[in-house]
Amino acid sequence: MKKILISILSVMISTALICGCSQVTDELPDSYYETDVISETESLPVTAFSEQSVTAASETSTASETVISKAQTSETSESASESEAASPLSEAVTTVPTETETETETSPETSSETVFIPGTLPPETTAATAPSITVVTIPTLPESTVSTSSESLLPAADSYYPQSGYYPLNFDRQKAVWVSYLEFDRIMRNADEAEFTKALNACFDNIAALGCNTVYFQVRVYGDAYYQSSLFPKGDRLTGDYDPLEIAVKSAHDRGLSIHAWINPMRLMTDAQMKSYPESYKIGKWYNDPAVNGKYIGNSSGRWYLNPAYAETVSLICDGISEIVTAYNVDGIQIDDYFYPTTDPSFDSAAYAASGTSLSLEDWRRDNVTKMVKKMYETVHSANPRALFGISPQGNTDNNYNDLYADIYTWCSTSGCCDYICPQIYFGFDNAALPYAETVDKWDKLVTASDVKLVIGLAAYKSGTEDKYAGAGSSEWINSTDILARQRDLTDIYNAGYAFFRYDSLFLPDPAVAASVNAELDNLRK
Repeated sequence: MKKILISILSVMISTALICGCSQVTDELPDSYYETDVISETESLPVTAFSEQSVTAASETSTASETVISKAQTSETSESASESEAASPLSEAVTTVPTETETETETSPETSSETVFIPGTLPPETTAATAPSITVVTIPTLPESTVSTSSESLLPAADSYYPQSGYYPLNFDRQKAVWVSYLEFDRIMRNADEAEFTKALNACFDNIAALGCNTVYFQVRVYGDAYYQSSLFPKGDRLTGDYDPLEIAVKSAHDRGLSIHAWINPMRLMTDAQMKSYPESYKIGKWYNDPAVNGKYIGNSSGRWYLNPAYAETVSLICDGISEIVTAYNVDGIQIDDYFYPTTDPSFDSAAYAASGTSLSLEDWRRDNVTKMVKKMYETVHSANPRALFGISPQGNTDNNYNDLYADIYTWCSTSGCCDYICPQIYFGFDNAALPYAETVDKWDKLVTASDVKLVIGLAAYKSGTEDKYAGAGSSEWINSTDILARQRDLTDIYNAGYAFFRYDSLFLPDPAVAASVNAELDNLRK
């Protein structure tokens, strides 16, 4: 009997020990490692660039825990041309027209680097040439960042989105390129799935070979969707029957690139386009319902916008974010710089009067936008606590605060608004009103929250062109072909990331500026 009791006791102790050892919480699988970004000194041909070359050190490292980066697009202005010539992408660099631009320049969270590495060392790669490995710890989401108040809009009463189990791929310093709906005119419109995939793979090959590690891929432009959505209709550039975001996620991750889904939360279609917006979607219902037309959505200069003063509109925006983060293995969500479209009080006078607020109209609008931003941040982290939420406001701080009612001062100094801020500092060094170096320094000083990262947006589209709003510096982009390289290098001083707007401006420039752009690219590759 004693032997039997001893045997039973031994089995119970062994079982307890095994169970206890198997309870590993919040750690990364062995297939995930921390690694530095693609070496900018390596000269990899586009055709040779692969997932394996990015993650070559996977077999020589001993990583246990990794992190998410609080790191992270934008079009600069609505005057960006939507009529670029569409042409199939060839493997050689070709040219298409670039966008024009309108500016108002002359008007007076915890982070580390995470990389997904499923591959092994390619035969031609050795440990000596592989990227170095940096192991870091996984930060936890502060309890205070997720609202538990009764006014939380997550999720809507008629919606449910499960939490994503995907472990995002992000970098401590983002080195990014925006791929916008303007590129879609060329690579997506009238393209079938195979043609689009081939064209997008070529884009991502070029981005990776340039030494970049992140793509901002536009998925909502005008209240539409370039992914499978139950909330928004298919974008008009998508003429084929396939899922661009699904393809983009795989293409990016195959190359070791992080991918952030870029949306414009408030901007909708023109009045002519809204007339045919399907009523099966909320925005279509609101447009055709006299009781809420002009309430939840408002018209400014012929274009419609969602009004952030109402819980119903913010809920729709946040449900759209949940839809993306839970259905796709995206590494982040980014919003751009279209907030309030006008300073005209008539845009939302009824909402302001009904609010009963003691705030001025300006402060009330800023408060509305900040509440919306916080809800979006909460939504992203509720759907995937490790995914990032970034904001790309204008580079001009005064325009943000006074014209768009974007309180960038609060967002940069307060936890729970964003993981990274990516101001579009689309100015040359000699810009008379907003010189690049001084503007970067100003933004760096604004970012005081420890869990907010700074990424600098750079104007690749200006290379070789006259900068008509730059005053005495209007010819700078014509006379110099190393501006982007010098601007990128300046970000090193601040340990800030950088992002080029946009892909075609770098790799498929207008023939009139191709020589300047190619010279810029040569300098960027050095």
